[in-house]
Amino acid sequence: MPNHINDHNFKPMIFTCSNKPIVQQLLKKCLKYSVKHVVISPGSRNAPLTISFTNNSLFTCYSIPDERSAAFYALGMAKILNEPVAIICTSGTAVLNYAPALAEAYYQEIPLIAITADRPPEWIDQEDGQTIRQPNIYNNFINYCASLPLGNNEEELSLAKKEIEKAFSKALANKKGPVQINTPFEEPLYELEEINLQTEIARNNEFIDDDINFDELIQVWNSSEKILIIAGTMQPDEKLNRIISNLIENKNAVVIAPSYSNLQHEKIIGIPEIIFNTLSKNAKQKLKPDLLISIGGSIVSKATKLFLREFKPDRHFDIDFNEHRVDTYLSLTDKIISSYSKALNYVNLKGQVKSQEYLKSILNIQEEKLKKSSSLIQTFENSDIKIYKDSLESVDRKIDLHFSNSTPIRYSELFLKNNKINYFSNRGTSGIDGNTSIAGGAAIVSNNQTVLITGDISFGYDSNAFWNKHVPYNLKVVVINNGGGNIFRIISGPSNSNSLEFFETPSTKSTEHFCKTYSIDYIRINAEQNIEQKFKELLDSKSCTVLEIFTDGKASAESYKELFRKLRK
Repeated sequence: MPNHINDHNFKPMIFTCSNKPIVQQLLKKCLKYSVKHVVISPGSRNAPLTISFTNNSLFTCYSIPDERSAAFYALGMAKILNEPVAIICTSGTAVLNYAPALAEAYYQEIPLIAITADRPPEWIDQEDGQTIRQPNIYNNFINYCASLPLGNNEEELSLAKKEIEKAFSKALANKKGPVQINTPFEEPLYELEEINLQTEIARNNEFIDDDINFDELIQVWNSSEKILIIAGTMQPDEKLNRIISNLIENKNAVVIAPSYSNLQHEKIIGIPEIIFNTLSKNAKQKLKPDLLISIGGSIVSKATKLFLREFKPDRHFDIDFNEHRVDTYLSLTDKIISSYSKALNYVNLKGQVKSQEYLKSILNIQEEKLKKSSSLIQTFENSDIKIYKDSLESVDRKIDLHFSNSTPIRYSELFLKNNKINYFSNRGTSGIDGNTSIAGGAAIVSNNQTVLITGDISFGYDSNAFWNKHVPYNLKVVVINNGGGNIFRIISGPSNSNSLEFFETPSTKSTEHFCKTYSIDYIRINAEQNIEQKFKELLDSKSCTVLEIFTDGKASAESYKELFRKLRK
């Protein structure tokens, strides 16, 4: 756990604030732990918090009415900034609307600080308005719940201070994550006073792993012939990328890293879904690793998971700061609590050089599959898969690219990473809720053009992402409109169930209708038109713009299946 040390330097500042001492304590702790962005949803019970944060120039505050969207906006900010972001709401069902984003943040290990206003405890279950049981309401997907007292005396204030401190320490622990700070308020709610807000300056000592013993990993590395490193979802990390590149160049390591791992090297295996979904059992047997090293979050490719579950490595080392043993491939033997860079750099220093044969064999397979798939995709007119290929390959500048769930992130696995792009996806809980809002929040704090590729159902589901005054000009949205929920035409089962319309749920409102409602610029084209030109037009636009591309849902699903059928031959 990071050790936050007070260096006893204080900055006196005079601000208008609520006269409630417990709110003043909250502001101090938020400043101490570098909370700079606060997303607030309107309400009355949270008034002491709202007037205090908005009257303090050290916080940038955003007003977003829909609590579900607001929490996802904050999640997008925290993901890009790599620092805690606070969300504030009123009492009652408003609190429940934070749940989807907090669950996503929990599994992505992102520190969201949910400050939920509450009624005094004596009014719970007494038929008072906007009053529900709020403490521990997110118990299964937060790192901690600080349930504060009213703060009417010194004893209660002392307890509140300790609870708030503990909440921040849990949010910023080795396994970062969301926390709830539940804050009950008595009326009156709007009384103000001038305060000298002396704040402690926290120094965040990062996790120190100098004492970790990597000798077992090195011993297994040196005694193994076929070594496979697999990288899941990760933020861009230049230092880690250099280390991975050295492992490939100097140790002949095989590294599976789909585009959303944000690793790039000409010898990276970037299309594992195509490779392991189209090889024979005998060919996969030859690729069975002796040693597997896993880093990063989840990997989307089902074929890769099935390959490693069937052809289990002799040893599997998982590396991250999370002490929980995640055994995705049913082969985990060793857990190393360390940064990826620290552990893998040690391998660079101490590990033996491996034979090139394993790396060459899988690179040859990838080259062959890429050549065939590229040729095949060119023949798939009016289909999603060609749209993705043309769009991704046409990007000629640095952008942040967000993929929504469910088909967009799957399509991204069919192409090698474009090195101009930083890739992002929501693979914590992998839901379609909040994808547009996350991209919106990310765009607010990013200096890059931020592009979301989404489907017509996901877009409509999170259309409230545009219901606020903070929608950033650098947010660009590509909507692939294939008639709704096309994943259910791709996977086996739904199309033979006689209930396909209930799986697909095609939208009853057009994307253009949503854009007009929220005054968002809109471009409409069909799949056979010049995608590259329109994509460039989208990136060049000076305001938030939606590009909707209409494709044939049936043809798209059949093209996806046909690609894999022909690649298996």
